Amino acid sequence: MFSDHLVLAGGGHTHALVLLQWAMNPKLKPAGMITLVNKASTTVYSGMFPGVIAGKYKIDEILIDLRKLALKAGVSFVMAEIEGINLKEKKLLLEGRPEIEYSLLSLNIGTKTNINSKLFNRGDKDLAVPIKPFSESYKFIVDQDIHKNDSSAKPFVIIGGGFAGIEIAFSLRKRWPKRPILLKVKSGRNINKNLLRNLKALDIEITQKQPSILYPKLICTGNKSFNWLKDSGLPIDENGRVLTKKTLQVLNYPELFAVGDCGVIKDYPRPSSGVWAVRAAKSLANNLEFITKGLKLEEWKPQRKAIQLLDINIRKKKSKAFISWGEVIIGPFDFLSSLKELIDKQFISKFDLVKDINSDMSSEEDMIKCRGCAAKLAFTPLSSALKKVDLIESSKDDSINIGILNSDKTLIQSVDGFPSLISDPWLNGRLLAFHSCSDIWACGGSVISAQSLINLPSISNNLQQELLYQVLEGINSALTIQGANLIGGHTLESRKISEEPFSLGIESSLTVNGVIDDKKYFWPKGGMRNGDEILISRSLGTGIIFSAFMNGQVKPYILDNVLKEMNKSQHEIVNYINQLTNLNPRSKIVNACTDITGFGLLGHLSEMLESTNSDQLKMNSEPFKVNLELDKIPLYDGVKELLDKGFESTLAPANQIFLKNIDGDKNLRFELTSNDSCSNRSFYNAMLKILVDPQTCGPLVVCCSSIYSEKLIQQGPWIKIGFISK
Repeated sequence: MFSDHLVLAGGGHTHALVLLQWAMNPKLKPAGMITLVNKASTTVYSGMFPGVIAGKYKIDEILIDLRKLALKAGVSFVMAEIEGINLKEKKLLLEGRPEIEYSLLSLNIGTKTNINSKLFNRGDKDLAVPIKPFSESYKFIVDQDIHKNDSSAKPFVIIGGGFAGIEIAFSLRKRWPKRPILLKVKSGRNINKNLLRNLKALDIEITQKQPSILYPKLICTGNKSFNWLKDSGLPIDENGRVLTKKTLQVLNYPELFAVGDCGVIKDYPRPSSGVWAVRAAKSLANNLEFITKGLKLEEWKPQRKAIQLLDINIRKKKSKAFISWGEVIIGPFDFLSSLKELIDKQFISKFDLVKDINSDMSSEEDMIKCRGCAAKLAFTPLSSALKKVDLIESSKDDSINIGILNSDKTLIQSVDGFPSLISDPWLNGRLLAFHSCSDIWACGGSVISAQSLINLPSISNNLQQELLYQVLEGINSALTIQGANLIGGHTLESRKISEEPFSLGIESSLTVNGVIDDKKYFWPKGGMRNGDEILISRSLGTGIIFSAFMNGQVKPYILDNVLKEMNKSQHEIVNYINQLTNLNPRSKIVNACTDITGFGLLGHLSEMLESTNSDQLKMNSEPFKVNLELDKIPLYDGVKELLDKGFESTLAPANQIFLKNIDGDKNLRFELTSNDSCSNRSFYNAMLKILVDPQTCGPLVVCCSSIYSEKLIQQGPWIKIGFISK
């Protein structure tokens, strides 16, 4: 029987508060492995969302960073869409990736907007957007800002006359002083007279008629459960909410818990509201601990009604708010608005777990060591050891030529690996595969197979099995899209004390085999030619970003964007060049190529230049130099800001050995240039650090003639960053 794996499905307010409790007091955390699964790396604190619309807060101020929170709590984080539960086999089913087995499962997945399908029978669906998810509705509102001062613009319609719709209407009026706003309510629905008077005072029109299909609409018509929850076989009420006991355990399923809007205690009906989700957190945390210890679970007794505060963001005046208790509504008063703001800020500030950046950066020893490719051995000890062994030259190509196959294809091989970069074992395996395959791609080859070596933490066999399964599935998913296979490997068990989350204790490497159709099409690391243009396939900065992430100082969207790019295979851009080569068999398109990994752009270009000039000297020819245009080098969002805060990879200082090549020796020389607008000293110094930043799943760099450079830039992601000259 699978044991000791607690899975938190969904990143709602209840689960966020449970994680916070574990982060602040690890002794209260249940033993075993814990994994949080959520569609996004952040969750919006819904109580402050109307304030964002009104301009009182910025969207970043109301986000709870689930990935960082999970890391602080020693919990693995998996960003994936949940699509079902296999109750019999105890598996959480995920979209586009393997299922996760659990021994305990807690559901806090929230709900989605209850949309009337009639809204989409006619007209443009893009004109009717549900309030949930908040990220999409906020983007919709921002796009409508162009009409905020246009009294003749088409009215903006809020469909739904409940508290949520009314509060959004007030917030939009503050955001859009002149634009017509309609509040569409159900026929026969009565709005509190006090609320109605304030709505009319702010020129918010109330209507029961169906608005024009041409009007933009925000749908605030209540909540409903996700379809997969209804189809799961779990006991649900008429609203699709999972029925639980007072212990928050699902009826007939003691290993399952359900909280927040997706769950409700049988015979204790209550509306969907974040108030109850917050108050259930302590009982859920206690019961998750108690059930793993075999202790009696406590009962949660929710109140029938909850106090709610509804803000009015009045134009050019101090905000006011209503207070409601069931059917009783009092206000609006400015002190209630101040009270709501205080409550909201106190709640969201609980999740600010990170100390001031200056105190964290006070000593190098305080920094958490980097993972991924930044954990590789520095250039100096590596090259010195290789020289002593006298078997492998450091300037050789990225992959090793190991022979000719019967099909006359050249077989090449490479190996790479690193300690887990992130706590999602499936995604980490996939990133490992893409990173390891890049040496084959850098030679113009196609990957055909791989073998893995995986070192697992010393934990129970069942948990090791789950981690190994996820890693292998991740590796295999990256190989199969290239037509390659994982054909075997070896596993080890670590003898170090396992830290949490256990998934970060996985260390993996991959031996990758590839083929090249014709040896004359092999892309060497050396081989640069005079006049070649230097192209790069993706942005730089992963070492800096992950250094900041490991130390809790990177914004969620920055890391999300980087992981999204890293999670793309680059085999297709290699295939395109090979197809172009087949159309031009007499011309060599790529004269030299490498992938940018642990030694950074400058380090790997130095290897290319050293190999090239070594051949030049043998032919008594003048050596080449590399000219880099600093302002053309693409960077991931946020890299410069993180550099300004003092973040850099732990491998970066060792990589500074390559800086000596700038305006250096004639046989190994780089010249850096930039346009006038970027030629200041601070920009130059920042770019020096980026040039030595180690990359995981980094770009390919090719050198080719200007004729082919133009074609590659037109057809792919390539960006020109420099050229070769004598």
